[in-house]
Amino acid sequence: MSPMRRYLPVFHDVLGASVLVVGAGAVGTRKIEALLAGGARVTVVAKEFSPAVVERSARGDLAVLRGTFHPDQLEDAELVFAATPDRALNRRVSVEARRRRIPVNVADSPEECTFLLPAVVRGEEFTAAISTGGRYPGAAKAMREFLEAHRAEISVRLERGRRRKRITAKQGKVYIVGAGPGDPDLLTVRALGLLRSADAVVHDYLVPAEILSLAPAKAARICFARRGKTAGHGAVMKQNAIHKAMVRLAREGKSVVRLKSGDPLVFGRGGEEAEHLSREGIPFEIVPGITAAMGCAAAAAIPLTHRGRSSSVTFVAGHETDEKGGSAVAWSLLPKDGTLAIYMGVGRVAAIADDLAGAEFLPDTPFAIVENGNRPEQRVVRGILSDLSRIALDSGIRSPAILFVGRTAALSPYQRTEETSDEFAAQGV
Repeated sequence: MSPMRRYLPVFHDVLGASVLVVGAGAVGTRKIEALLAGGARVTVVAKEFSPAVVERSARGDLAVLRGTFHPDQLEDAELVFAATPDRALNRRVSVEARRRRIPVNVADSPEECTFLLPAVVRGEEFTAAISTGGRYPGAAKAMREFLEAHRAEISVRLERGRRRKRITAKQGKVYIVGAGPGDPDLLTVRALGLLRSADAVVHDYLVPAEILSLAPAKAARICFARRGKTAGHGAVMKQNAIHKAMVRLAREGKSVVRLKSGDPLVFGRGGEEAEHLSREGIPFEIVPGITAAMGCAAAAAIPLTHRGRSSSVTFVAGHETDEKGGSAVAWSLLPKDGTLAIYMGVGRVAAIADDLAGAEFLPDTPFAIVENGNRPEQRVVRGILSDLSRIALDSGIRSPAILFVGRTAALSPYQRTEETSDEFAAQGV
């Protein structure tokens, strides 16, 4: 029999329970604090007491018996803990407790225990317990640390679990899903559920590995767009390949998640893909995500609208396909008292600076470029339009990045970082 088969995982209600703890050193004190937090009535037997136990006793939180252990002290106990450095004494406590059929736990001695204390991760709405039968405490600790690091994801899963309807991707259907600006914590609950149940994930290089890892291990992951390979004729070929792949996978009976950075319908070609799926008779659903402009603005503390600075926000494509035969942006018609969020403009930032100057945007109009927004390597560069080309070049800004133009792009009152370039700053945050 596997050692773990011997143990039935249970959660013992200690509220109001009478518990005897033998030992009041560091180990015993940790157990005492956990018991008191659960509402237990604790009696501690020891020759010496830690300062924390002395303080607790003075406040009336527990009872103390100074001296050595005696079996009569077990008379009213419902649980017993032995946590002294004397192994022989711990063994004696265990023997006496077992004789009376009282559950007993002995620190660092699984063979003397009738129950074990697992490694625990607590949230407001959950308690997760991990045990290796007392054999590998380091492994249990590692698993606990893993759960601690994924506490946010656990909370999302709990929220989903409270719903009667389980979020699951259906076979033969394509889900055009917004992955948000890059941080896995900014996925919607629906996006996470669909991603976790997908048979195939079609994505591009902008979707980080941390989000792709949320898909099942058996799910096919297909990347059609890699850095530097998405412009001009190559972009058309790539999009056609994506169309064909989505249709093929759906007709094979797979549940397909077309994962797109940001929001599918904001410069994400989600509309084109939905049109193609409709023509091919493939059922689909569009799941919105936090678009890059909103995510980057929030990460850099840039208000897209502000009662005293901007009454509008305009999303602008900084780079457009060759099929249009030129820019379709009427730069002169863009509101100069609002905020511009310019996507895909890194490669032609000098031309954009000229377009804005030609449209009579004032040279001292503030700008901010957010590179890799919502990711660990996020960087923010600020300045004024007359310096845009120089600052972008000197800073070595690379895609993915969003360019914000307008009064809201200036240093916000609630930001503490001081940045200066002539009148405004141009340095990384």
